[in-house]
Amino acid sequence: MDNKVLEWMTEENEWLNFAVETQLFNHKPDPTVILTDPSIKTIISRVKDSNVGISALKTGKVSYTSTGNAFWDLFFLSDIGLNVEDIHIQEEVNLLWELQNGDGTFVVQDGTKSSYFCVPTIILASLSKMGYADDPHIQKFIDKVFETQRLDGGWHCAINRATGKKLQDTESCPMDNLNILMLLGQYDKFKNDPRLNGAIDLLLTHWRRRSEPWRPYGFGIGSDFVKLKYPAVKYGILRVLDVLSLYPNAMKSSEFNEMLTSVMKKSVDGMYFAESASRSYAEFDFGQTKKPSRWITFLVYRLQKRVNDFYITNNLDNSKAIQPY
Repeated sequence: MDNKVLEWMTEENEWLNFAVETQLFNHKPDPTVILTDPSIKTIISRVKDSNVGISALKTGKVSYTSTGNAFWDLFFLSDIGLNVEDIHIQEEVNLLWELQNGDGTFVVQDGTKSSYFCVPTIILASLSKMGYADDPHIQKFIDKVFETQRLDGGWHCAINRATGKKLQDTESCPMDNLNILMLLGQYDKFKNDPRLNGAIDLLLTHWRRRSEPWRPYGFGIGSDFVKLKYPAVKYGILRVLDVLSLYPNAMKSSEFNEMLTSVMKKSVDGMYFAESASRSYAEFDFGQTKKPSRWITFLVYRLQKRVNDFYITNNLDNSKAIQPY
């Protein structure tokens, strides 16, 4: 990594320095140093807020398509590397478990059904990263996920597209696949699980066929998809790459490397700009588009590290690894 970029990336705030130290250099700094940061305190407060936080999920009024709520605030905190105990949200998480149905599913948003795995999975993926991977509530949900896997190896929220139903042979939903893979990718035992190859392949094929009039469940890959934005709420290249980088078979694919290369071409002296921004995160550099974003830059370097570590660990030809790092 370019030392100048690294210095720039870590010079502004402790929370990003914490992410760099833990995720790029495998160090274990004390997380308490970042909990007094005003911007991070705001995010933690929102996670605990009765209107937009975890406890508000019971109302069904919190939407995953919006930012500044439990879905994406928790996602951000988990991405930094904080855990549930660090931010003291055990009580809020316990309230979430009360929403779990007997079969392991959740309904946490109005207009969705228990078959909409893509919605609660956003929350559960974050919690699994934050120290709850072995929690029986998440394990029960994962068991149900595999029970409902479709013929092509993916998932779809529509019941009439389930295995054994009329539309069982149609493609799975890219968003369902992405969010479920985001959760399962937190577990080493699933990273090389052949049962996930179909779901992974749909995301890779979607990129390969992006110029064709092929829209699995209405999802296309156009100008909005390739914008660098955080969080990629709907369906965006940074989150697709982040999820696929959890799976070795995906990282070896030409489609993955084409996607990552297309992102890296946007570098300006090793730095990256957010190309779309959410007002909910205006206090952060990924919440504006005029200056380079340290956080977006960190996310790209994290992708590069995963790829390089994969090639090195497996004694593969590292000339194929993403450079430089």
